[in-house]
Amino acid sequence: MPMKRKEIDQFLSKPNVAVIAVTDPDGHPHAVPTWYDYKAGVVTIHSDTTAFKYKCLQKNPYVGLCVDAKTPPYKAVILKGRVSFEAKEDYKRFERMAISYLGKKQGLAYAKTLKGNKVGVITFRPEKIISWDYARDPL
Repeated sequence: MPMKRKEIDQFLSKPNVAVIAVTDPDGHPHAVPTWYDYKAGVVTIHSDTTAFKYKCLQKNPYVGLCVDAKTPPYKAVILKGRVSFEAKEDYKRFERMAISYLGKKQGLAYAKTLKGNKVGVITFRPEKIISWDYARDPL
């Protein structure tokens, strides 16, 4: 059964590892696990600018992002849309993301290792959202 908008927002606000799907230069799908930030309906992903997924998105900006619960009751949200690239890094946002995924000590240490590196900021406001929550399905 589909989730309500408020449930989707709550689910996406948690530090789940998502799988981002892009199209490679040969037209084949390429899917990679990634961290993301979700605020006010906007998805933000940080990526090394030399990463394959980043290069693919520069050539074809359409993306799919799947976020799912790994334990029962299973639920998932699939977001589809067109990305844009922010010109400036937001180190504070990246630090906040690292802390949410790794905890304060490890997150701060990890974020510090990336300071000054070429980190691309990818954003998108989903054009289509598909969701389901098996806990809401009648047996």
